[in-house]
Amino acid sequence: MATPDLRTADKTPLADAMRDGRDYTIRLLDQWAAWHDTVSVEGVPSPAPQRVPLLAIINPPLWELGHVAWFMEYWCQRYRGQAAAPRPSVLRDADRWYDSVHVPHDSRWQLDLPDWKATRDYLENTLDAALEALHRLPETEPALYFHRLALFHEDMHYEAFGYTRQTLAWPAADGLEDLPPPNDIELAGGEFLLGSSPNGKGFVFDNEKWAHPQHVDSFAIAAAPVRNADYLKFVEDDGYRQPQWWSQDGRAWLAASGQTMPRYWRRKEGIWQQRRFNNWIALAPGQPLIHVTAHEAEAWCRWAGRRVPSETEWEYAALKAGNFAWGSQVWEWTASAFAPYPGFSPDPYAEYAAPFFHTHRSVRGGSFATRQRMRNPRYRNYYEPQRDDIFVGFRSCRAE
Repeated sequence: MATPDLRTADKTPLADAMRDGRDYTIRLLDQWAAWHDTVSVEGVPSPAPQRVPLLAIINPPLWELGHVAWFMEYWCQRYRGQAAAPRPSVLRDADRWYDSVHVPHDSRWQLDLPDWKATRDYLENTLDAALEALHRLPETEPALYFHRLALFHEDMHYEAFGYTRQTLAWPAADGLEDLPPPNDIELAGGEFLLGSSPNGKGFVFDNEKWAHPQHVDSFAIAAAPVRNADYLKFVEDDGYRQPQWWSQDGRAWLAASGQTMPRYWRRKEGIWQQRRFNNWIALAPGQPLIHVTAHEAEAWCRWAGRRVPSETEWEYAALKAGNFAWGSQVWEWTASAFAPYPGFSPDPYAEYAAPFFHTHRSVRGGSFATRQRMRNPRYRNYYEPQRDDIFVGFRSCRAE
């Protein structure tokens, strides 16, 4: 049976997907709540979920789990698109704890949060209430909007929990597979609509609004992302110490980071290795490159006589090229700044995209940790170009 498109699915598959997402979140909570000892990577301790360090790229797990429940409750039961003030939460102080817009990141380590059991109860109760509310709604696009929003928000945190596992060297499954040898897809170019169309059917993230005509010149783009073997040649050619391959921002990042290879690579006893979660493993030549910044992607492209595709080229190829492999291995950097489309207006969750315009880079596709229902050729992800903790790589275009 084909997987339903959760952007357009009706109430029954939407409810099933919400249960599926919450089941994963609660299983993760149970695992982390029971984990009181540290794991280690080659004898170096890694913190348990109760004692994670304050880092800009992660959240405390107990806070993040509660935030997932709060988000569903707020948008599916408390707000519901009403102009009046939202109804109170079932959990006193929930807004003070979990509203990510108003709770500064660094303060989340000092909050008097509910314990693991109370957080689990909150997750269960908010799902039950959201499903009950969903049952009463009509089968219309506006009515289902906030439940779809809450589902996709939980799916985003599903992947963010994976980033935390990698950052803190916690155990997890590795989902990467070998890619075919690199080859280019020749595309003639032409006119197409970039973005999602306002046809009134299905969920759309506000940064996809709205479709607008774009002209794409003919170009050649790699059928798959860059592999470890491709990037290793750049590293072994001392590419990190040759400034001609790096942009001004890239050179500044190099100086600040001190890196001479991707963050999770090393050479030990003559063998190249990479850290995947809590294990150092032999570098797999055919697997996609992962955990690199946009600066590293651009430096490799200059060295290889290639270039990173624009966001427009990426979407055009994803829609037009039948053998364009995307969405199941790594996210992909583009050369485009994350910016609003013409006529952009924020949706009720106004903080979703607008605060990040012009400071972040557009990222496309999906990774092995991205839920299938999240993947869409028009979906726009975005990160600061120096981020390398996410499951991101890149593909390249032939430089003309």
